[in-house]
Amino acid sequence: MIRMVADDLYQIGECVDGRHGHEAVRFYVLTNDGRPILIDCGSQLFRSESMKQLDQVLEGSTPEFVFLTHSELPHSGNLESIARNWPHIHVMVSSILIRHIEIAPVLPLEQIVAASPGTTLQIAGRELNFLDALLKDQPGSQWIYDPKTGTLFTGDGFGYYHPAEVCEQFSDEVEGGILEQWFTTYHRDAFRFLRWVNPKKLNDVLDELYQRRDVKTIAPIHGNAIRGDILEHVDRLKRAITAICMQHRKEGINLR
Repeated sequence: MIRMVADDLYQIGECVDGRHGHEAVRFYVLTNDGRPILIDCGSQLFRSESMKQLDQVLEGSTPEFVFLTHSELPHSGNLESIARNWPHIHVMVSSILIRHIEIAPVLPLEQIVAASPGTTLQIAGRELNFLDALLKDQPGSQWIYDPKTGTLFTGDGFGYYHPAEVCEQFSDEVEGGILEQWFTTYHRDAFRFLRWVNPKKLNDVLDELYQRRDVKTIAPIHGNAIRGDILEHVDRLKRAITAICMQHRKEGINLR
């Protein structure tokens, strides 16, 4: 599946079926005036189709960077194929990630560079903000904000399970948008630590992040891009986080 999200941003990927419905496995491409940037590079489970779709989006241009939100295979599984096709590409990871251990040795180490959370960099002529992920399943998880399109790339955060009939639909194409229950079920599975957090503190930080940035699109890896009604979808995620925490509090876990 290839879909244009907005401006020069494209979404690529497939879905897997599971006990809670379908789960998207996406990655994104900023074509960036002929200097493409990839955000994650997809799962090896869909390598053949993903690489064909990537070639279609690139239209013969050479990608300069892959930004990894983190190093799990659904996010980095095609890195070997990308390195083989474009051996001069650079990989950008969080400075918290241990490059020589957590990244497959498919490129020279000097082509795997790190961004510190909270920094703004010019990459391939484009300004990008690197943030410590608020929802992470690895210590080296990062979120990335692209001011040009107003897109926040959130890795596993804002992922959701969905019915098969909406596999290729963005949030503004789904009647009612992404449901709170879809967020709840996914985040309960993906972020087991949520049962032990104070939901108000986490939700306050989420609010602060979105108040400080003009986010027009949220781009999760395990869901389609969320376009429009951004604050409403943030509120739905906040309610999902609170529901997860409250469920476990009722079961006897005391959150302080």
